[in-house]
Amino acid sequence: MNEWHLIETLAGDTPTVVSTGGVVKAWSSLSRLAPALTADVVALIAEVQRSRRRAVRLASSRKGRFRLEAFPVLGPSGDVHGIQLWIGEQGTPVAAPRIASGISWLLHRLVIAQTLEASMMSGVLPADHVPERTVAEYYAKAVKFDESESLFALALAPEHGRQWDADMSVLHADGRIMRWHCWGRGRTDGDDTGIRLLWHDVTDTEAPRKPTPAELGMQESMRTVGVYTAIVMTGPAVPAMWLPDAPPWVRWRNATGGNKVIHPDDHCLLHRAQEKFDAGDPTPVDVVARLSAGEDRWTASKVRILPYPGALSDRLAIVQVSEL
Repeated sequence: MNEWHLIETLAGDTPTVVSTGGVVKAWSSLSRLAPALTADVVALIAEVQRSRRRAVRLASSRKGRFRLEAFPVLGPSGDVHGIQLWIGEQGTPVAAPRIASGISWLLHRLVIAQTLEASMMSGVLPADHVPERTVAEYYAKAVKFDESESLFALALAPEHGRQWDADMSVLHADGRIMRWHCWGRGRTDGDDTGIRLLWHDVTDTEAPRKPTPAELGMQESMRTVGVYTAIVMTGPAVPAMWLPDAPPWVRWRNATGGNKVIHPDDHCLLHRAQEKFDAGDPTPVDVVARLSAGEDRWTASKVRILPYPGALSDRLAIVQVSEL
């Protein structure tokens, strides 16, 4: 009672509770919030989903009189990705809610669409907001994220309504590290095919996880020898994540699409390497590929392609890039 609850509405017709007071919940039923007020809660959630506007409802039960207040968390297309819901005793001041925002991983365009609120969560100024980022660019702010493989699995082969969630430690523009929790559901409907996602800043309830010394040591050793590593989706030839930094000579930020980082005529190099790995030959493949240096400019680089050592080995590869 007297708390904000975050309701995910990523599948539209099956809202569930995913956080109460900043404490993550396991996709819980709305009926568990306040059993005596369930009918009022369900009606208010439906109203906000429909109107996409803040709404207030006064309710009562044998336990007293209550104020219910809710407002939508919109995604980039204007759909309701979630709802912030206050349930409190009448007369109790309504506290400020924790920050939440909606984003979408768009499979057909190989980009992540984001709202202004999603940009501002990590300290981006409104004037610097861009509505779309490449996948690698979006996750570049993550300093600790262990569920990339399960996220990529759902993004590359979305199943409508399938659930995914994980925490991520994110670097804020002011230098502090935040802990976000993210919930997603697969979508297979038209231009929205991919994943709808909901971010929630829970830094004040659970400390952010940080890279281990071993992880930091590996990253620094690779930088020292001038090798830059990425996880690449081999089919569309899209870098999904740099580990941790991209080569300084490669233009990968503000690209018009994730598949514009590697020259289109060199996508076949990844396809051939993937075919080789799928045939049972794990030997690394060394090639020269052209990588973006800006609009209509390309820089030839040494590229080593290695099989991905996980469940998505038929769709992902480890790519190491160095100067030619």
